[in-house]
Amino acid sequence: MYNNKKVKQIKGIEVFAGIDIGKQTHNLGLLNKYGEVISSGIPVDCSRKGFEYLEEVLKKMASKEEIAIGFEPTGHYWKNLGYYLEERGYKTFLISPYHVKLSKEMRDNSPRKTDKKDGLLIAHLLREAKFLNTRLLKGIYEDLRRLTNLRSKLVKELIRSKIRLRATTDEYLPEFSACFSSIAVKTSLALLKKYSFNRLRSGSSKIIRDIRKTSRGAISEKRAKDIVSLLKTSIGTEEGIVGAQAEVLIWIEQIENLQKNIEALEVKINSVLIKTEEARYLLSIKGVGKVTTAMILGQTGRFSDFSNAKKLEKLAGLDLVESSSGQKQGKKRISKRGRDQLRCALFKVAIIAIAKNEEIKQFYEYKVNVLKKEKMVALTDITVKLLRIMFGLVKNKSMYKGSLVLQGLPVLEARGH
Repeated sequence: MYNNKKVKQIKGIEVFAGIDIGKQTHNLGLLNKYGEVISSGIPVDCSRKGFEYLEEVLKKMASKEEIAIGFEPTGHYWKNLGYYLEERGYKTFLISPYHVKLSKEMRDNSPRKTDKKDGLLIAHLLREAKFLNTRLLKGIYEDLRRLTNLRSKLVKELIRSKIRLRATTDEYLPEFSACFSSIAVKTSLALLKKYSFNRLRSGSSKIIRDIRKTSRGAISEKRAKDIVSLLKTSIGTEEGIVGAQAEVLIWIEQIENLQKNIEALEVKINSVLIKTEEARYLLSIKGVGKVTTAMILGQTGRFSDFSNAKKLEKLAGLDLVESSSGQKQGKKRISKRGRDQLRCALFKVAIIAIAKNEEIKQFYEYKVNVLKKEKMVALTDITVKLLRIMFGLVKNKSMYKGSLVLQGLPVLEARGH
Protein backbone atom coordinates (compact mmCIF):
# COMPACT_ATOMS: atom_id res chain seq x y z
CA MET A 1 0.00 0.00 0.00
CA TYR A 2 2.73 2.47 0.98
CA ASN A 3 5.56 3.13 -1.47
CA ASN A 4 8.00 5.04 0.73
CA LYS A 5 10.82 2.70 -0.30
CA LYS A 6 10.12 3.45 -3.94
CA VAL A 7 10.02 7.18 -3.27
CA LYS A 8 13.50 6.92 -1.71
CA GLN A 9 14.76 5.20 -4.88
CA ILE A 10 13.95 8.29 -6.94
CA LYS A 11 15.04 10.83 -4.34
CA GLY A 12 17.37 13.41 -5.91
CA ILE A 13 16.18 12.69 -9.45
CA GLU A 14 16.02 15.84 -11.58
CA VAL A 15 14.83 14.36 -14.89
CA PHE A 16 12.28 11.59 -15.50
CA ALA A 17 12.47 9.90 -18.88
CA GLY A 18 9.53 7.85 -20.15
CA ILE A 19 10.10 5.60 -23.17
CA ASP A 20 7.24 4.10 -25.14
CA ILE A 21 8.71 0.90 -26.58
CA GLY A 22 8.22 0.03 -30.24
CA LYS A 23 9.55 -2.66 -32.55
CA GLN A 24 11.60 -0.33 -34.76
CA THR A 25 11.34 3.06 -33.04
CA HIS A 26 10.95 4.04 -29.38
CA ASN A 27 9.39 7.34 -28.28
CA LEU A 28 10.97 9.46 -25.53
CA GLY A 29 9.21 11.89 -23.20
CA LEU A 30 11.02 14.01 -20.55
CA LEU A 31 9.76 15.67 -17.35
CA ASN A 32 11.55 17.66 -14.68
CA LYS A 33 11.15 16.89 -10.98
CA TYR A 34 8.15 19.25 -10.76
CA GLY A 35 6.25 17.36 -13.45
CA GLU A 36 6.79 20.00 -16.14
CA VAL A 37 7.26 18.71 -19.67
CA ILE A 38 10.81 19.25 -20.94
CA SER A 39 10.30 17.49 -24.24
CA SER A 40 8.08 14.86 -25.83
CA GLY A 41 7.82 12.82 -28.98
CA ILE A 42 11.56 12.31 -29.43
CA PRO A 43 12.04 9.28 -31.72
CA VAL A 44 14.78 6.81 -30.81
CA ASP A 45 15.70 4.20 -33.41
CA CYS A 46 16.24 0.60 -32.30
CA SER A 47 19.88 0.62 -33.40
CA ARG A 48 23.31 1.37 -32.01
CA LYS A 49 23.12 4.84 -33.53
CA GLY A 50 19.69 5.41 -31.98
CA PHE A 51 20.80 4.29 -28.52
CA GLU A 52 23.87 6.55 -28.69
CA TYR A 53 21.61 9.44 -29.70
CA LEU A 54 19.42 8.72 -26.65
CA GLU A 55 22.52 8.93 -24.45
CA GLU A 56 23.46 12.27 -25.98
CA VAL A 57 19.98 13.66 -25.24
CA LEU A 58 20.11 12.43 -21.64
CA LYS A 59 23.62 13.83 -21.03
CA LYS A 60 22.36 17.30 -21.94
CA MET A 61 19.60 17.00 -19.32
CA ALA A 62 21.52 15.93 -16.20
CA SER A 63 24.09 13.47 -14.84
CA LYS A 64 23.36 9.74 -14.77
CA GLU A 65 22.67 9.85 -11.03
CA GLU A 66 19.99 12.52 -11.57
CA ILE A 67 18.09 10.69 -14.32
CA ALA A 68 15.47 7.95 -13.93
CA ILE A 69 14.33 6.06 -17.01
CA GLY A 70 11.10 4.12 -17.22
CA PHE A 71 9.59 1.96 -19.94
CA GLU A 72 6.86 -0.61 -20.47
CA PRO A 73 8.07 -4.24 -20.76
CA THR A 74 6.55 -4.63 -24.23
CA GLY A 75 7.31 -8.14 -25.48
CA HIS A 76 11.06 -8.58 -25.81
CA TYR A 77 11.63 -5.25 -27.57
CA TRP A 78 12.58 -3.39 -24.37
CA LYS A 79 15.38 -5.74 -23.35
CA ASN A 80 18.09 -4.54 -25.74
CA LEU A 81 17.59 -0.98 -24.55
CA GLY A 82 17.30 -2.12 -20.92
CA TYR A 83 20.61 -3.99 -21.00
CA TYR A 84 22.28 -1.10 -22.86
CA LEU A 85 21.23 1.53 -20.30
CA GLU A 86 21.88 -0.68 -17.28
CA GLU A 87 25.42 -1.49 -18.45
CA ARG A 88 26.10 2.25 -18.71
CA GLY A 89 25.00 2.95 -15.16
CA TYR A 90 21.53 4.47 -15.70
CA LYS A 91 18.69 3.90 -13.25
CA THR A 92 16.00 1.96 -15.12
CA PHE A 93 12.50 1.03 -13.99
CA LEU A 94 9.59 -0.87 -15.49
CA ILE A 95 6.13 0.66 -15.70
CA SER A 96 3.23 -1.78 -15.80
CA PRO A 97 1.22 -1.58 -19.07
CA TYR A 98 -1.86 -2.03 -16.88
CA HIS A 99 -1.01 1.16 -14.96
CA VAL A 100 -0.43 3.07 -18.19
CA LYS A 101 -3.83 1.93 -19.48
CA LEU A 102 -5.61 2.94 -16.25
CA SER A 103 -4.01 6.40 -16.13
CA LYS A 104 -4.43 7.13 -19.84
CA GLU A 105 -7.52 9.34 -19.41
CA MET A 106 -6.54 10.91 -16.09
CA ARG A 107 -4.05 13.36 -17.64
CA ASP A 108 -6.17 14.89 -20.40
CA ASN A 109 -9.65 13.38 -19.93
CA SER A 110 -9.33 11.75 -23.35
CA PRO A 111 -9.18 8.11 -24.50
CA ARG A 112 -6.70 9.20 -27.18
CA LYS A 113 -3.65 6.96 -27.39
CA THR A 114 -0.42 7.96 -29.13
CA ASP A 115 3.24 7.04 -28.70
CA LYS A 116 3.95 10.66 -27.71
CA LYS A 117 1.28 10.59 -25.02
CA ASP A 118 2.36 7.19 -23.68
CA GLY A 119 5.98 8.33 -23.32
CA LEU A 120 4.91 11.21 -21.07
CA LEU A 121 2.44 8.99 -19.15
CA ILE A 122 5.30 6.60 -18.35
CA ALA A 123 7.45 9.51 -17.16
CA HIS A 124 4.61 10.79 -14.92
CA LEU A 125 4.06 7.34 -13.38
CA LEU A 126 7.79 7.02 -12.78
CA ARG A 127 7.86 10.42 -11.07
CA GLU A 128 4.94 9.31 -8.84
CA ALA A 129 6.93 6.18 -7.85
CA LYS A 130 4.43 3.87 -9.59
CA PHE A 131 7.06 1.57 -11.00
CA LEU A 132 8.52 -1.92 -10.79
CA ASN A 133 12.20 -2.54 -10.29
CA THR A 134 13.89 -3.76 -13.47
CA ARG A 135 14.95 -7.39 -13.29
CA LEU A 136 17.22 -8.22 -16.20
CA LEU A 137 18.69 -11.67 -15.75
CA LYS A 138 22.32 -12.22 -16.67
CA GLY A 139 24.69 -15.11 -17.29
CA ILE A 140 23.56 -18.62 -16.39
CA TYR A 141 20.19 -17.41 -15.06
CA GLU A 142 19.26 -15.90 -18.43
CA ASP A 143 20.44 -19.14 -20.05
CA LEU A 144 18.13 -21.11 -17.74
CA ARG A 145 15.23 -18.80 -18.57
CA ARG A 146 15.65 -19.26 -22.30
CA LEU A 147 16.28 -23.01 -22.08
CA THR A 148 13.28 -23.72 -19.83
CA ASN A 149 11.00 -21.44 -21.88
CA LEU A 150 12.04 -23.33 -25.02
CA ARG A 151 11.40 -26.65 -23.30
CA SER A 152 7.91 -25.50 -22.28
CA LYS A 153 7.16 -24.57 -25.90
CA LEU A 154 8.38 -27.93 -27.17
CA VAL A 155 6.32 -29.79 -24.56
CA LYS A 156 3.21 -27.91 -25.72
CA GLU A 157 3.99 -28.82 -29.32
CA LEU A 158 4.49 -32.45 -28.29
CA ILE A 159 1.08 -32.51 -26.62
CA ARG A 160 -0.51 -31.01 -29.76
CA SER A 161 1.16 -33.62 -32.00
CA LYS A 162 -0.07 -36.45 -29.74
CA ILE A 163 -3.61 -35.06 -29.87
CA ARG A 164 -3.46 -34.86 -33.68
CA LEU A 165 -2.16 -38.43 -33.94
CA ARG A 166 -4.88 -39.72 -31.66
CA ALA A 167 -7.61 -37.81 -33.53
CA THR A 168 -6.57 -39.40 -36.84
CA THR A 169 -6.19 -42.87 -35.31
CA ASP A 170 -9.56 -42.64 -33.55
CA GLU A 171 -11.25 -41.99 -36.89
CA TYR A 172 -9.68 -44.90 -38.78
CA LEU A 173 -8.91 -47.33 -35.96
CA PRO A 174 -10.93 -46.23 -32.89
CA GLU A 175 -10.08 -49.38 -30.90
CA PHE A 176 -6.33 -48.67 -31.06
CA SER A 177 -6.21 -46.11 -28.23
CA ALA A 178 -7.62 -48.69 -25.78
CA CYS A 179 -4.71 -51.04 -26.51
CA PHE A 180 -1.97 -48.89 -24.96
CA SER A 181 -1.57 -46.56 -21.99
CA SER A 182 -0.71 -43.71 -24.38
CA ILE A 183 -0.83 -43.23 -28.13
CA ALA A 184 2.83 -42.13 -27.98
CA VAL A 185 4.39 -45.15 -26.23
CA LYS A 186 7.16 -46.88 -28.16
CA THR A 187 5.16 -49.99 -29.18
CA SER A 188 2.19 -47.91 -30.34
CA LEU A 189 4.32 -45.64 -32.53
CA ALA A 190 6.25 -48.60 -33.95
CA LEU A 191 3.05 -50.38 -35.05
CA LEU A 192 1.56 -47.26 -36.63
CA LYS A 193 4.81 -46.62 -38.53
CA LYS A 194 5.22 -50.18 -39.79
CA TYR A 195 1.64 -51.12 -40.59
CA SER A 196 -1.14 -49.36 -42.44
CA PHE A 197 -4.62 -49.21 -40.91
CA ASN A 198 -5.78 -52.02 -43.24
CA ARG A 199 -2.88 -54.28 -42.26
CA LEU A 200 -3.51 -53.67 -38.56
CA ARG A 201 -7.06 -54.90 -39.17
CA SER A 202 -5.82 -58.07 -40.89
CA GLY A 203 -5.26 -60.06 -37.70
CA SER A 204 -1.80 -61.19 -38.82
CA SER A 205 0.27 -63.31 -36.44
CA LYS A 206 3.29 -61.22 -37.50
CA ILE A 207 1.74 -58.24 -35.69
CA ILE A 208 1.59 -60.32 -32.51
CA ARG A 209 5.32 -61.11 -32.80
CA ASP A 210 6.15 -57.44 -33.45
CA ILE A 211 4.16 -56.32 -30.41
CA ARG A 212 6.09 -58.78 -28.24
CA LYS A 213 9.44 -57.82 -29.76
CA THR A 214 8.97 -54.03 -29.62
CA SER A 215 7.68 -54.11 -26.04
CA ARG A 216 10.59 -56.42 -25.08
CA GLY A 217 8.20 -58.87 -23.52
CA ALA A 218 6.41 -56.28 -21.38
CA ILE A 219 3.21 -57.12 -23.25
CA SER A 220 2.34 -60.80 -22.80
CA GLU A 221 1.48 -63.05 -25.75
CA LYS A 222 -2.12 -63.30 -24.56
CA ARG A 223 -2.40 -59.50 -24.37
CA ALA A 224 -0.83 -59.16 -27.82
CA LYS A 225 -3.36 -61.64 -29.25
CA ASP A 226 -6.21 -59.71 -27.59
CA ILE A 227 -4.97 -56.48 -29.20
CA VAL A 228 -4.83 -58.06 -32.65
CA SER A 229 -8.30 -59.59 -32.21
CA LEU A 230 -9.73 -56.25 -31.15
CA LEU A 231 -8.22 -54.41 -34.11
CA LYS A 232 -9.50 -57.10 -36.48
CA THR A 233 -13.09 -56.14 -35.61
CA SER A 234 -12.48 -52.39 -36.01
CA ILE A 235 -15.36 -50.15 -37.06
CA GLY A 236 -13.05 -47.42 -38.37
CA THR A 237 -13.84 -45.67 -41.63
CA GLU A 238 -11.95 -46.51 -44.81
CA GLU A 239 -12.63 -43.35 -46.78
CA GLY A 240 -9.56 -41.15 -47.29
CA ILE A 241 -7.32 -43.80 -45.76
CA VAL A 242 -4.29 -42.94 -47.95
CA GLY A 243 -4.36 -39.33 -46.75
CA ALA A 244 -4.83 -40.51 -43.17
CA GLN A 245 -1.74 -42.74 -43.41
CA ALA A 246 0.31 -39.74 -44.57
CA GLU A 247 -0.98 -37.71 -41.61
CA VAL A 248 -0.05 -40.44 -39.14
CA LEU A 249 3.53 -40.69 -40.39
CA ILE A 250 3.98 -36.90 -40.16
CA TRP A 251 2.57 -36.73 -36.61
CA ILE A 252 4.81 -39.64 -35.52
CA GLU A 253 7.88 -37.97 -37.02
CA GLN A 254 7.04 -34.76 -35.16
CA ILE A 255 6.53 -36.63 -31.88
CA GLU A 256 9.85 -38.48 -32.14
CA ASN A 257 11.79 -35.35 -33.12
CA LEU A 258 10.22 -33.34 -30.29
CA GLN A 259 10.98 -36.08 -27.77
CA LYS A 260 14.65 -36.12 -28.88
CA ASN A 261 14.89 -32.33 -28.71
CA ILE A 262 13.32 -32.23 -25.24
CA GLU A 263 15.74 -34.88 -23.97
CA ALA A 264 18.71 -32.98 -25.42
CA LEU A 265 17.44 -29.73 -23.87
CA GLU A 266 17.12 -31.36 -20.45
CA VAL A 267 20.74 -32.49 -20.63
CA LYS A 268 21.74 -28.90 -21.46
CA ILE A 269 19.53 -27.51 -18.68
CA ASN A 270 21.17 -29.84 -16.14
CA SER A 271 24.67 -28.82 -17.25
CA VAL A 272 23.80 -25.14 -16.72
CA LEU A 273 21.82 -25.71 -13.51
CA ILE A 274 24.72 -27.28 -11.60
CA LYS A 275 26.68 -24.05 -12.07
CA THR A 276 24.21 -22.08 -9.89
CA GLU A 277 24.79 -21.70 -6.16
CA GLU A 278 21.10 -22.35 -5.37
CA ALA A 279 20.68 -25.71 -7.15
CA ARG A 280 22.17 -28.05 -4.53
CA TYR A 281 20.02 -26.55 -1.75
CA LEU A 282 16.77 -26.58 -3.73
CA LEU A 283 17.32 -30.11 -5.02
CA SER A 284 17.74 -31.36 -1.45
CA ILE A 285 13.95 -30.95 -1.05
CA LYS A 286 12.28 -34.26 -1.87
CA GLY A 287 9.86 -33.69 -4.75
CA VAL A 288 11.81 -30.81 -6.29
CA GLY A 289 13.28 -31.87 -9.65
CA LYS A 290 16.00 -30.47 -11.87
CA VAL A 291 13.68 -29.08 -14.55
CA THR A 292 11.38 -27.31 -12.09
CA THR A 293 14.39 -25.94 -10.21
CA ALA A 294 15.74 -24.59 -13.48
CA MET A 295 12.34 -23.07 -14.29
CA ILE A 296 12.25 -21.31 -10.92
CA LEU A 297 15.80 -19.94 -11.14
CA GLY A 298 15.20 -18.95 -14.76
CA GLN A 299 12.46 -16.63 -13.53
CA THR A 300 13.90 -15.37 -10.24
CA GLY A 301 17.62 -15.11 -10.95
CA ARG A 302 19.87 -15.07 -7.90
CA PHE A 303 18.02 -15.53 -4.62
CA SER A 304 20.59 -13.23 -3.02
CA ASP A 305 19.05 -10.33 -4.96
CA PHE A 306 15.98 -10.59 -2.69
CA SER A 307 16.11 -9.34 0.89
CA ASN A 308 13.26 -11.60 2.05
CA ALA A 309 10.94 -14.38 0.87
CA LYS A 310 7.95 -12.03 0.56
CA LYS A 311 9.58 -10.30 -2.39
CA LEU A 312 9.83 -13.66 -4.11
CA GLU A 313 6.15 -14.30 -3.34
CA LYS A 314 5.24 -10.97 -4.92
CA LEU A 315 7.36 -11.73 -7.98
CA ALA A 316 5.39 -14.96 -8.40
CA GLY A 317 2.04 -13.24 -7.80
CA LEU A 318 1.51 -15.30 -4.63
CA ASP A 319 1.12 -12.30 -2.31
CA LEU A 320 -2.30 -12.07 -0.66
CA VAL A 321 -4.78 -9.30 -1.46
CA GLU A 322 -8.29 -8.57 -0.24
CA SER A 323 -11.09 -6.16 -1.09
CA SER A 324 -12.90 -4.87 2.00
CA SER A 325 -15.26 -1.94 2.50
CA GLY A 326 -17.17 -0.89 5.61
CA GLN A 327 -18.67 -3.97 7.24
CA LYS A 328 -17.94 -6.14 4.23
CA GLN A 329 -14.87 -8.25 4.82
CA GLY A 330 -13.41 -9.38 1.52
CA LYS A 331 -11.99 -12.85 0.95
CA LYS A 332 -8.23 -13.03 0.67
CA ARG A 333 -6.75 -14.40 -2.54
CA ILE A 334 -3.42 -14.38 -4.31
CA SER A 335 -2.83 -11.34 -6.50
CA LYS A 336 -1.59 -13.21 -9.61
CA ARG A 337 0.22 -9.95 -10.44
CA GLY A 338 3.55 -11.54 -11.10
CA ARG A 339 5.40 -13.97 -13.33
CA ASP A 340 2.90 -16.63 -14.28
CA GLN A 341 5.61 -19.06 -15.41
CA LEU A 342 7.25 -18.85 -11.99
CA ARG A 343 3.90 -19.37 -10.28
CA CYS A 344 3.16 -22.35 -12.54
CA ALA A 345 6.54 -23.94 -11.76
CA LEU A 346 6.00 -23.48 -8.01
CA PHE A 347 2.54 -25.06 -8.16
CA LYS A 348 4.03 -28.05 -10.03
CA VAL A 349 6.64 -28.40 -7.30
CA ALA A 350 3.92 -28.28 -4.62
CA ILE A 351 1.79 -30.95 -6.31
CA ILE A 352 4.75 -33.32 -6.68
CA ALA A 353 5.96 -32.61 -3.13
CA ILE A 354 2.52 -33.45 -1.69
CA ALA A 355 2.72 -36.82 -3.46
CA LYS A 356 6.37 -37.66 -2.72
CA ASN A 357 7.43 -35.69 0.36
CA GLU A 358 6.01 -37.16 3.58
CA GLU A 359 6.35 -33.98 5.67
CA ILE A 360 4.78 -31.79 3.00
CA LYS A 361 1.99 -34.35 2.58
CA GLN A 362 1.27 -34.24 6.33
CA PHE A 363 1.31 -30.44 6.28
CA TYR A 364 -1.20 -30.46 3.40
CA GLU A 365 -3.46 -32.97 5.19
CA TYR A 366 -3.37 -30.80 8.31
CA LYS A 367 -4.57 -27.83 6.27
CA VAL A 368 -7.38 -29.82 4.65
CA ASN A 369 -8.52 -32.17 7.43
CA VAL A 370 -7.89 -30.12 10.58
CA LEU A 371 -8.15 -26.51 9.45
CA LYS A 372 -10.88 -27.46 6.92
CA LYS A 373 -9.40 -25.38 4.15
CA GLU A 374 -10.43 -25.87 0.55
CA LYS A 375 -7.99 -28.08 -1.35
CA MET A 376 -6.95 -25.30 -3.73
CA VAL A 377 -6.35 -22.92 -0.80
CA ALA A 378 -4.30 -25.62 0.96
CA LEU A 379 -2.30 -26.21 -2.23
CA THR A 380 -1.56 -22.47 -2.44
CA ASP A 381 -0.42 -22.50 1.20
CA ILE A 382 1.93 -25.38 0.42
CA THR A 383 3.28 -23.50 -2.61
CA VAL A 384 4.06 -20.43 -0.50
CA LYS A 385 5.53 -22.62 2.26
CA LEU A 386 7.87 -24.33 -0.20
CA LEU A 387 9.00 -21.00 -1.64
CA ARG A 388 9.84 -19.77 1.86
CA ILE A 389 11.69 -23.02 2.59
CA MET A 390 13.69 -22.59 -0.64
CA PHE A 391 14.63 -19.04 0.26
CA GLY A 392 15.64 -20.08 3.78
CA LEU A 393 17.81 -22.95 2.57
CA VAL A 394 19.70 -20.75 0.11
CA LYS A 395 20.07 -17.89 2.58
CA ASN A 396 21.41 -20.18 5.33
CA LYS A 397 23.31 -22.42 2.87
CA SER A 398 21.74 -25.50 4.41
CA MET A 399 20.11 -28.70 3.20
CA TYR A 400 16.44 -29.57 3.62
CA LYS A 401 15.33 -31.11 6.92
CA GLY A 402 11.78 -32.42 6.80
CA SER A 403 11.29 -32.37 10.58
CA LEU A 404 11.43 -28.55 10.57
CA VAL A 405 8.36 -28.37 8.31
CA LEU A 406 6.09 -29.82 10.99
CA GLN A 407 7.39 -27.85 13.97
CA GLY A 408 4.49 -26.45 16.00
CA LEU A 409 1.81 -28.40 14.13
CA PRO A 410 -0.28 -31.10 15.89
CA VAL A 411 -0.13 -33.30 12.78
CA LEU A 412 0.20 -36.58 14.60
CA GLU A 413 -2.95 -35.91 16.65
CA ALA A 414 -4.82 -34.97 13.48
CA ARG A 415 -3.88 -38.32 11.95
CA GLY A 416 -5.00 -40.27 15.00
CA HIS A 417 -1.56 -41.26 16.34
